[in-house]
Amino acid sequence: MFKCPHCEKPEIKPLRKAILSPGLLAKCGICSGESTITYKAWLTAMIPGSILMLATLVMDTGEWETTLNVVGFALMVLLPFLFAPLIKFKD
Repeated sequence: MFKCPHCEKPEIKPLRKAILSPGLLAKCGICSGESTITYKAWLTAMIPGSILMLATLVMDTGEWETTLNVVGFALMVLLPFLFAPLIKFKD
């Protein structure tokens, strides 16, 4: 569980954090505060995975195509999950 930036209690579920983006909010079950991640942190985390997935479109990768796509997708989920901090959502 991840700490809610509003009440500082571990209430944000890992699956919710894994699919969080600047347009999707995570709601705390204790204080009902809404959290998100910054666009800059999300975009920075998306770049490595996106590059790998785009590389399969322009390069003749052969048997590596599936591997690069899977690794790219995994990076696009794991990097924001691990490194993008939760912040308070402001209307």
